[in-house]
Amino acid sequence: MTAHTHQHGSTITLDGTLLAVGTCPTAPPLDEGPSLTVRTKYGKEKVIPFKGPHEDLVSAGGRIAYVTGWFTRDGHGNGITVVDLDSGYIRQLAAGEGLLGIAVLGPGGRSAP
Repeated sequence: MTAHTHQHGSTITLDGTLLAVGTCPTAPPLDEGPSLTVRTKYGKEKVIPFKGPHEDLVSAGGRIAYVTGWFTRDGHGNGITVVDLDSGYIRQLAAGEGLLGIAVLGPGGRSAP
């Protein structure tokens, strides 16, 4: 993958797009920093940069990704980063401290497809 980052979370959307959270470069300063790689099933790829590392993600419909904060021996990041996968627009949401995992629940608390 073109970002060459240490990857933590990944998922595949219903249309076959691979999403991968990169927490830090594998060979600084040549590689990308914290980011979200969006790679279509046809191999087209874009990297959406983040201001800090992230841990895990989910994308129920394939248009929006919800990416959690991070945790290391040096501390943790809080909240959820919401990413519009088409435009790359990012919005931060408050969501507790040291949030690592994430799931999308459907009606009645069942896991969404």
